[in-house]
Amino acid sequence: MYLNMGQESISMGISKENSLSAAATELRYRAEEQLRAEKGELHPSLTGEAAKRLVQELELHQIELEMQNAELHQTRNEMEMALEMCTDLYEFSPAGYFTIDRNGTIRAANLSGATLLGIERSLLLGRHFGSLIAYEARQLFADFLGKLCLSQGNESCELEITRVENSPLFLYIEAAAFESGEECRITVIDITERRRAEDALAEKRRELEEINSSLELRIAQALEELRQKDQILILRDRQALMGEMINNIAHQWRQPLNALGLMIQQLPIYYGSAEFNREFLEENTGKSMDLIMHMSRTIDDFRNFFRSDKQAVTFSANQVIARTLPLIEMSSQEQQIKITLDPEGDPIVNGYPNEYAQVLLNILMNARDALVEQKPGDALISIRTFVEEGKTVVTVSDNAGGIADDIIDKIFDPYFTTKGPDKGTGIGLFMSRNIIEKSMGGRLTAQNSGNGAEFRIEV
Repeated sequence: MYLNMGQESISMGISKENSLSAAATELRYRAEEQLRAEKGELHPSLTGEAAKRLVQELELHQIELEMQNAELHQTRNEMEMALEMCTDLYEFSPAGYFTIDRNGTIRAANLSGATLLGIERSLLLGRHFGSLIAYEARQLFADFLGKLCLSQGNESCELEITRVENSPLFLYIEAAAFESGEECRITVIDITERRRAEDALAEKRRELEEINSSLELRIAQALEELRQKDQILILRDRQALMGEMINNIAHQWRQPLNALGLMIQQLPIYYGSAEFNREFLEENTGKSMDLIMHMSRTIDDFRNFFRSDKQAVTFSANQVIARTLPLIEMSSQEQQIKITLDPEGDPIVNGYPNEYAQVLLNILMNARDALVEQKPGDALISIRTFVEEGKTVVTVSDNAGGIADDIIDKIFDPYFTTKGPDKGTGIGLFMSRNIIEKSMGGRLTAQNSGNGAEFRIEV
């Protein structure tokens, strides 16, 4: 808004002139004192009281006029200095000042305003301020001007100005209407750099949002790819386990099938002899049926082994171990690996027996594979069950030389394996730990003990 220093100086001068009239008595007194100092007395040689008084009044009036003239000259100098200062502040202010009428016509402008718009001041006067504004913002300015004339208060807005060189200029405009409502004062400040910074910031924010959106999509795609890879590896691990089970079924069935074949071959050999009687036939039939039932139970054991438990139940750890050992016993015997079980009581576990059996089988197969690779003299897998601090503990130990120190902390990591790509996926022990810790609230750890490794299951 306009500076008021000059107006204050003018008001001060007017106040002084008014004070001269109010202080006429004081001025007369001072004039009389000066006249006495100059004349020594008030015309004593003159005769006639009226003549003396007239001369005295004239001289006093002359002195009063001289005093008034000196004070007026001083006041004029002060007003000229204040006006010069006010003019400098007005013309060269960092902000542009304009006076426009209610129709938007420019009536006055300072040099800063003309410089800001890049137009000579003489060319600005009489021009409509709205013509300087970018076309798309003119209606906004018209609404702003109408609101200003109605409110008689201060209003502000931000507009884009089109300069001669066609480079955009963004202005912050603050305006106040005169009391008459016919004109208003406008102060304009260049905010182009601020708007550019805001636009640049908005663009950076938009780019960042695009990057974030793209990143979220890439992360989702990567997670989906990892999930698919996990599913493939888990499927491969399960297929490998099923292959192991099929191999174990073959081992479990080989001896019964041989025995069954021998019994069937005996029938035509003994047929027609004295030994071939009903008792002989029933005995061989009974033995054959026993073998067939044993093979059927083997199929049921393997089928139940891969069936997931839906509810947690209480079960005997020894019974699950006894049900699991036959699945690996035959293949271990072929590799001349001995498996021993040392139960201390009958520890009870609350959880999922089939998943628990899968964990045991994974650990037993890892121990068996380590023994096959290291080939110790008396290959041995030892299983112990006991209760410790209220928890059922099962340990599986081997004498294959133990786990190397640089990998012992990694064996439960996903996809970590010391076997070849055709022999292991690195999922078995990782899934085993998840089953024990996340599904059953227990712990699965591994450490070197004696001349081999020891896996410890606590539930």
